[in-house]
Amino acid sequence: MDFLRALRSAVTHNFGLKLLALLLAVLIHVVVQRDSVREAVVDLPISIINVPNGQVLAGPVPEIAKARVRGRWGGIRELLSDRSARIVVDAGLHRSGGRFVFEQRAVAQQLATAHVEVLAVDPAWIDLHFEPLEHRSVPVEPMLAGEPAPGFRVTAASVHVDPAKVDVSGPASQVRKLLTVQTVSLDLAGTDHDVRTTVHLQVPPGRVVRIAPEEVTVDVRLDEQTVTRTLPPQPIVVRGCPEGSRCTVDPAEVELRIEGPARAASAFAAHPPDNIVYADLAGPLGRGEHVVRLGLNAVKGLTLTPAPAVAKFVVVGENPPQP
Repeated sequence: MDFLRALRSAVTHNFGLKLLALLLAVLIHVVVQRDSVREAVVDLPISIINVPNGQVLAGPVPEIAKARVRGRWGGIRELLSDRSARIVVDAGLHRSGGRFVFEQRAVAQQLATAHVEVLAVDPAWIDLHFEPLEHRSVPVEPMLAGEPAPGFRVTAASVHVDPAKVDVSGPASQVRKLLTVQTVSLDLAGTDHDVRTTVHLQVPPGRVVRIAPEEVTVDVRLDEQTVTRTLPPQPIVVRGCPEGSRCTVDPAEVELRIEGPARAASAFAAHPPDNIVYADLAGPLGRGEHVVRLGLNAVKGLTLTPAPAVAKFVVVGENPPQP
């Protein structure tokens, strides 16, 4: 009993202070663990400054370097959230054709983040090669893909670009070799109408050049061709059958060939009007078999031809009296 009483007294004596001490110990442990030493990879923009006057970089330079760093998590987190953090390359301190090496200590000094060590940088170096800056006005070449709808075609004269030329600037050796600037591909597959759209220009692969403006307007006017369409059999409407008689035609329907501009021919074939073909039996007719040339209701801009062009018809007695 004395032992239990002593134990209880040891636990309850200054209980509040002991609980506070325990909480502080746990908190310190958590903070230390959260701010422990870690490694991380940080993306750092590369800025080239002091390029010699009238010169330009002739080779590709990466926009981002990946720095592997180690340090307290608080410092790494600060570095990750710092949007101004970058690697600055002073081109004025290096000759053309020289190699700039990303030294870990120098990069760490630029970052100026306490308790963070730079372990490696990828890429480890970049080449600095300069050439005279040159400007040139270069024609734009529209790139077209796909075939328009049947009955339409594209010719060189039917494609227009605005502006027809763009300004290209960059290393002299690259700009002088550039004869045209191409647009991204414009797909005309199945198109049956004129096209006017804005498209981006392509920077030639492997070249360090700037193009202004970066997009142009392309107008494509389709040249309409004469096409031929054949409609399924159309019924023959009989006109002028003698009063009181019944007239029949053979064949009762004929195919119809349409010839004309692609748009009009396609529209007519899609929705042909009723009663387009007729047999006019006007005039004195006797009973028996006769031959008549088929007629067609005129359609502006189209030539219609029935097949066959004639039909036989028979006048059969009188129609039975109506009840």
